[in-house]
Amino acid sequence: MTDPNIGRLLSDRYQLMELVGRGAMGRVYRARHVLLDAPVAVKFLTQALINEQMRDRFMLEARACFSLGQKSRNIVQVLDYDISDDEIPFYVMEFLEGRDLSVLLKQEIIPLPRFLTMAHQICSGLQAAHQGLTIDGKVCPIIHRDIKPSNLLVVQDPERGETVKILDFGIAKLLQDDQGQTSHFMGTLAYSSPEQMEGKELTSQADIYSLGIV
Repeated sequence: MTDPNIGRLLSDRYQLMELVGRGAMGRVYRARHVLLDAPVAVKFLTQALINEQMRDRFMLEARACFSLGQKSRNIVQVLDYDISDDEIPFYVMEFLEGRDLSVLLKQEIIPLPRFLTMAHQICSGLQAAHQGLTIDGKVCPIIHRDIKPSNLLVVQDPERGETVKILDFGIAKLLQDDQGQTSHFMGTLAYSSPEQMEGKELTSQADIYSLGIV
Protein backbone atom coordinates (compact mmCIF):
# COMPACT_ATOMS: atom_id res chain seq x y z
CA MET A 1 0.00 0.00 0.00
CA THR A 2 1.38 3.41 -0.99
CA ASP A 3 2.12 5.77 1.87
CA PRO A 4 -0.08 8.87 1.30
CA ASN A 5 2.56 11.05 2.98
CA ILE A 6 5.17 10.44 0.28
CA GLY A 7 5.61 13.66 -1.72
CA ARG A 8 3.79 15.73 0.88
CA LEU A 9 5.13 19.24 1.52
CA LEU A 10 5.31 20.41 5.14
CA SER A 11 5.63 24.07 6.18
CA ASP A 12 6.27 25.00 2.52
CA ARG A 13 9.80 23.58 2.68
CA TYR A 14 10.05 19.92 3.78
CA GLN A 15 9.06 17.35 1.14
CA LEU A 16 8.63 13.81 2.43
CA MET A 17 10.47 11.24 0.31
CA GLU A 18 10.52 7.86 2.08
CA LEU A 19 9.48 6.20 5.33
CA VAL A 20 12.71 5.07 7.01
CA GLY A 21 11.66 4.23 10.57
CA ARG A 22 8.70 3.45 12.75
CA GLY A 23 8.48 3.12 16.53
CA ALA A 24 6.06 3.30 19.43
CA MET A 25 6.24 7.10 19.57
CA GLY A 26 6.32 8.02 15.91
CA ARG A 27 7.36 7.63 12.29
CA VAL A 28 10.52 8.97 10.67
CA TYR A 29 10.75 10.03 7.02
CA ARG A 30 13.66 10.93 4.82
CA ALA A 31 12.79 14.33 3.42
CA ARG A 32 14.24 17.18 1.38
CA HIS A 33 14.47 20.83 2.33
CA VAL A 34 13.23 22.17 -0.99
CA LEU A 35 14.63 25.68 -0.50
CA LEU A 36 18.13 24.51 0.42
CA ASP A 37 18.01 21.28 -1.62
CA ALA A 38 19.34 19.43 1.42
CA PRO A 39 18.41 16.08 2.98
CA VAL A 40 16.70 16.09 6.39
CA ALA A 41 14.72 13.63 8.51
CA VAL A 42 11.21 14.34 9.77
CA LYS A 43 9.69 12.62 12.81
CA PHE A 44 5.91 12.65 13.38
CA LEU A 45 4.19 11.85 16.65
CA THR A 46 2.05 8.74 16.17
CA GLN A 47 -1.52 9.90 15.53
CA ALA A 48 -3.01 7.36 17.94
CA LEU A 49 -1.00 8.89 20.79
CA ILE A 50 -2.00 12.50 20.27
CA ASN A 51 -3.25 14.07 23.47
CA GLU A 52 -2.05 17.00 25.52
CA GLN A 53 0.37 14.93 27.59
CA MET A 54 1.96 13.25 24.57
CA ARG A 55 2.19 16.54 22.67
CA ASP A 56 4.09 17.99 25.63
CA ARG A 57 6.39 14.94 25.78
CA PHE A 58 7.04 15.10 22.03
CA MET A 59 7.88 18.81 22.22
CA LEU A 60 10.19 18.08 25.16
CA GLU A 61 11.97 15.47 23.05
CA ALA A 62 12.46 18.01 20.25
CA ARG A 63 13.65 20.76 22.61
CA ALA A 64 15.99 18.41 24.45
CA CYS A 65 17.59 17.11 21.26
CA PHE A 66 17.91 20.64 19.87
CA SER A 67 19.75 21.86 22.97
CA LEU A 68 21.77 18.70 23.55
CA GLY A 69 22.79 18.56 19.90
CA GLN A 70 24.44 21.93 20.43
CA LYS A 71 26.42 20.50 23.36
CA SER A 72 27.48 17.17 21.90
CA ARG A 73 28.13 15.95 18.37
CA ASN A 74 27.15 12.49 19.63
CA ILE A 75 23.45 13.37 19.95
CA VAL A 76 21.23 13.67 16.88
CA GLN A 77 20.70 17.34 15.98
CA VAL A 78 17.15 18.71 15.81
CA LEU A 79 16.70 21.63 13.40
CA ASP A 80 13.02 22.61 13.52
CA TYR A 81 9.62 21.90 15.12
CA ASP A 82 6.14 22.52 13.74
CA ILE A 83 2.60 21.17 13.44
CA SER A 84 1.24 19.88 10.13
CA ASP A 85 -1.96 21.07 8.46
CA ASP A 86 -3.78 18.08 9.96
CA GLU A 87 -2.58 18.99 13.47
CA ILE A 88 0.16 16.34 13.77
CA PRO A 89 3.30 17.56 15.61
CA PHE A 90 6.61 16.88 13.89
CA TYR A 91 10.23 17.88 14.20
CA VAL A 92 13.06 18.00 11.70
CA MET A 93 16.47 16.44 12.28
CA GLU A 94 19.76 16.14 10.49
CA PHE A 95 19.58 13.21 8.07
CA LEU A 96 22.09 10.54 9.04
CA GLU A 97 23.13 7.64 6.83
CA GLY A 98 24.65 4.77 8.72
CA ARG A 99 23.98 1.54 10.57
CA ASP A 100 22.67 1.25 14.06
CA LEU A 101 24.78 -0.78 16.46
CA SER A 102 22.39 -3.74 16.46
CA VAL A 103 22.92 -4.15 12.70
CA LEU A 104 26.66 -3.48 12.91
CA LEU A 105 27.17 -6.15 15.58
CA LYS A 106 25.49 -8.75 13.37
CA GLN A 107 27.68 -7.87 10.38
CA GLU A 108 31.10 -7.27 11.89
CA ILE A 109 33.45 -8.19 14.70
CA ILE A 110 34.50 -4.91 16.32
CA PRO A 111 38.20 -4.73 17.30
CA LEU A 112 38.97 -3.44 20.79
CA PRO A 113 40.41 -0.02 19.74
CA ARG A 114 37.33 0.70 17.63
CA PHE A 115 35.05 -0.45 20.46
CA LEU A 116 36.78 1.86 22.93
CA THR A 117 36.44 4.83 20.56
CA MET A 118 32.73 4.13 20.04
CA ALA A 119 32.14 3.65 23.78
CA HIS A 120 33.89 6.96 24.52
CA GLN A 121 31.60 8.77 22.08
CA ILE A 122 28.45 7.26 23.60
CA CYS A 123 29.67 8.24 27.06
CA SER A 124 30.33 11.77 25.81
CA GLY A 125 26.76 12.09 24.52
CA LEU A 126 25.28 10.68 27.72
CA GLN A 127 27.41 13.01 29.81
CA ALA A 128 25.94 15.99 27.94
CA ALA A 129 22.42 14.72 28.68
CA HIS A 130 23.14 13.95 32.33
CA GLN A 131 24.69 17.39 32.86
CA GLY A 132 21.28 18.66 31.82
CA LEU A 133 19.63 21.74 30.44
CA THR A 134 18.92 25.02 32.20
CA ILE A 135 15.16 25.57 32.43
CA ASP A 136 13.72 28.53 34.32
CA GLY A 137 17.08 29.08 35.95
CA LYS A 138 17.43 25.46 37.14
CA VAL A 139 19.70 22.77 35.77
CA CYS A 140 17.57 19.75 34.86
CA PRO A 141 19.45 16.52 34.05
CA ILE A 142 18.04 14.35 31.27
CA ILE A 143 17.93 10.56 31.49
CA HIS A 144 17.51 8.82 28.14
CA ARG A 145 15.90 5.64 29.59
CA ASP A 146 16.21 3.60 26.39
CA ILE A 147 19.91 3.14 25.63
CA LYS A 148 20.20 0.05 23.43
CA PRO A 149 22.05 -0.88 20.21
CA SER A 150 19.22 0.17 17.88
CA ASN A 151 19.29 3.70 19.36
CA LEU A 152 23.00 4.12 18.67
CA LEU A 153 23.65 5.05 15.04
CA VAL A 154 27.15 4.68 13.59
CA VAL A 155 27.81 7.11 10.72
CA GLN A 156 30.87 7.94 8.66
CA ASP A 157 31.63 11.64 9.03
CA PRO A 158 33.92 12.92 6.22
CA GLU A 159 35.64 15.30 8.64
CA ARG A 160 35.60 13.43 11.97
CA GLY A 161 35.60 9.82 10.79
CA GLU A 162 33.34 7.24 12.40
CA THR A 163 30.84 8.92 14.72
CA VAL A 164 28.22 7.43 17.05
CA LYS A 165 24.96 9.35 17.45
CA ILE A 166 22.46 8.74 20.27
CA LEU A 167 18.92 8.63 18.86
CA ASP A 168 15.36 8.64 20.18
CA PHE A 169 14.85 10.70 23.30
CA GLY A 170 11.12 9.90 23.03
CA ILE A 171 10.87 8.50 26.57
CA ALA A 172 13.62 10.64 28.09
CA LYS A 173 13.01 11.92 31.60
CA LEU A 174 13.65 15.54 32.52
CA LEU A 175 14.55 15.64 36.20
CA GLN A 176 13.04 18.65 37.93
CA ASP A 177 12.67 19.30 41.64
CA ASP A 178 8.90 19.64 41.45
CA GLN A 179 8.32 16.64 39.23
CA GLY A 180 7.99 13.06 40.45
CA GLN A 181 9.35 10.10 38.54
CA THR A 182 7.11 7.88 36.49
CA SER A 183 5.55 5.06 38.49
CA HIS A 184 5.39 2.61 35.61
CA PHE A 185 7.98 0.92 33.41
CA MET A 186 9.17 2.63 30.25
CA GLY A 187 12.11 1.35 28.23
CA THR A 188 13.39 -1.88 26.72
CA LEU A 189 13.38 -4.74 29.22
CA ALA A 190 16.63 -6.39 28.17
CA TYR A 191 18.62 -3.17 28.64
CA SER A 192 16.82 -1.64 31.63
CA SER A 193 18.22 -1.25 35.13
CA PRO A 194 16.47 -3.01 38.05
CA GLU A 195 15.15 0.28 39.44
CA GLN A 196 13.78 1.21 36.02
CA MET A 197 11.94 -2.12 35.71
CA GLU A 198 10.44 -1.56 39.16
CA GLY A 199 9.25 1.97 38.32
CA LYS A 200 11.46 3.53 40.99
CA GLU A 201 13.08 6.96 40.95
CA LEU A 202 15.86 7.13 38.38
CA THR A 203 19.24 8.79 38.21
CA SER A 204 21.83 8.90 35.47
CA GLN A 205 23.04 5.52 36.74
CA ALA A 206 20.09 3.89 34.93
CA ASP A 207 21.55 4.96 31.57
CA ILE A 208 25.02 3.86 32.64
CA TYR A 209 23.64 0.43 33.52
CA SER A 210 21.99 0.19 30.09
CA LEU A 211 25.24 1.20 28.41
CA GLY A 212 27.01 -1.55 30.35
CA ILE A 213 24.55 -4.10 28.94
CA VAL A 214 25.18 -2.76 25.43
